[in-house]
Amino acid sequence: MRCVPRYRDPWTRLGATEVVPIAPIGDSIELGAEAVSCLRHCSGIFIGGGDTRKYDEIYACMEVSAIIQELYQSGIPFGGVSAGALISTQVCTIGGSKVTTPTNEYLIRAKLYFDPAKNGDVQLTVGKGLGLLKDCIVEVHFSGVGGFPRLVQAMELTRSTYGFGIDEPICLEIRDGTFVKVHGRGRAYALKRLDSLRFETQVLEPGDEFEMA
Repeated sequence: MRCVPRYRDPWTRLGATEVVPIAPIGDSIELGAEAVSCLRHCSGIFIGGGDTRKYDEIYACMEVSAIIQELYQSGIPFGGVSAGALISTQVCTIGGSKVTTPTNEYLIRAKLYFDPAKNGDVQLTVGKGLGLLKDCIVEVHFSGVGGFPRLVQAMELTRSTYGFGIDEPICLEIRDGTFVKVHGRGRAYALKRLDSLRFETQVLEPGDEFEMA
């Protein structure tokens, strides 16, 4: 909760009259009844950066993700940064920096940015996200952490058609789960999976638009 002002203050300056943090109490991974009620009646949702594994457990569980999906479908805007952006998709990367198969082993993220090992496991792991974007994978801090191999592998593993690599401080505005417009500074990268290990890549800059067919 110590990070709440970092996210709350900019929204307040932009005119939000009430910004309420919705999170479990203590070490729990379940939202309390008051938090769930607040979520049901919100006019906008924003999930910031943090532990992707933890966020996936808290917000991608059946009850909470169903509420977020219902709100999103009714027109309530959703925004996410870092882990918050990662879990916006139907399936998402929740950790891992390498892949081991019976015939091969390779890194999919820069060594410097290995995810903290969980029970000694640093293998790529995907999980169920919020389900707001379909047939798509998002990889954040893209250029800074050498995210291209991990995005490619996650798309292969989930057979997702589209993937977005997002640099800082670029922003993707996505409407109706299809139409993408680029804001901010820097670059984003749109990948389309054509076949196994065959991808089409498009570099996106501020002002560019992209459509997921």
